[in-house]
Amino acid sequence: MSEQLHYAEEALAESGGPPWPVLVVDDDAEVVAVTRLALRDCIVDGRPLELLATESASEARRILQTRPDIGLILLDVVMESEHAGLELVQYIREELGNRLVRIVLRTGQPGEAPARDLLRRYQIDDYRTKTELNFERLQVLVTAALRTYGAFTALAARNLELQRSNQELERFAYVASHDLQTPLRGIVSFTALLSRRYQSLFDEEGKEYLNFIVRGGHDLQRLIDDLLAFSRLGRDGSEQAPVDLNCVLGHAMDTLSTAIAAREARITAPHLPTVLGNAGQLAQLFRNLIDNGLKFQPGAHPWLRIGSRCDDGRCELWFEDGGIGIAPEHQEQIFEAFTRLHTQDAYPGTGIGLAICRKIAQQHGAELRVESETGRGTRMILRGLTLTAGGRGTA
Repeated sequence: MSEQLHYAEEALAESGGPPWPVLVVDDDAEVVAVTRLALRDCIVDGRPLELLATESASEARRILQTRPDIGLILLDVVMESEHAGLELVQYIREELGNRLVRIVLRTGQPGEAPARDLLRRYQIDDYRTKTELNFERLQVLVTAALRTYGAFTALAARNLELQRSNQELERFAYVASHDLQTPLRGIVSFTALLSRRYQSLFDEEGKEYLNFIVRGGHDLQRLIDDLLAFSRLGRDGSEQAPVDLNCVLGHAMDTLSTAIAAREARITAPHLPTVLGNAGQLAQLFRNLIDNGLKFQPGAHPWLRIGSRCDDGRCELWFEDGGIGIAPEHQEQIFEAFTRLHTQDAYPGTGIGLAICRKIAQQHGAELRVESETGRGTRMILRGLTLTAGGRGTA
């Protein structure tokens, strides 16, 4: 049976917000009465308390199903069964999925449930004996717990707001870049047609201007393609399956075959593992990292070494080149979208490639980082891919 303690209207009028819902679950009526008396005048950050009380864990389950706003539970361990309180903790955390509510166990039999074991095995926030909590200590405990709950709730709301904002930005980027493609194709196509049919009517300066328009159109087309790819990462690829990285490497090299042959590049890789992932996204990651590794090596015959190491169900890959390297102060900056360390004329690109790679890594539960020194090459390290059974790789 549940009871509610409501405070006077004048207290609510002076409060900084609605009451804090606190649930007391204890089969000892005297403990409930003392708790009510101790918290009668308790105000936390300008807000009074709304005290709910029940004598059984089963009734507490019903209350929690209808009151997800409860911020603190003062919970007995032994009630209708020896472990009723602990079973309620598991129900709250696992079945309801409520990670925000603060749970404080109060027991009259501390020897039956050692604090260290309980904190290790159950997701509780504090553990006290009923005799140690006098009025002052109980108010301090409740105040600290509710402030923590308030901070966690505000953080969760902020995270949800950021997720929604990111989703809206991804949708905007997708729609905007998609709708830009048609008019851009028209501009590039008609400019190229104008150049072919009427170039005899232009002087050298006019021809140069036309070439600027065509090149700029192609650069913008590449930027839109990369922007679309970046926005799709938040929309596609949630399903994962075993992916043979040797096949992924083969597809990436086929896509880059013209550039590899033109520069007589040498790419070496031992047998790579099979991991859990999205084949299309991993192929895009491989293409971007290989292309970057070759692009930032001036001259002919660039090289790239790909290796892997697997342990304890996880896999690490690395892409090592002999290029110009990256200064320490720029090594995190390169993963930011639209960030370029060099001019377009020196090293062409859109500045999104590595941002796409890092986002792909994150969607696979992995991390992408860089090890490099200026003038001494670069090693891109992808760490944390999930290894499938029997899919080991070698360095």
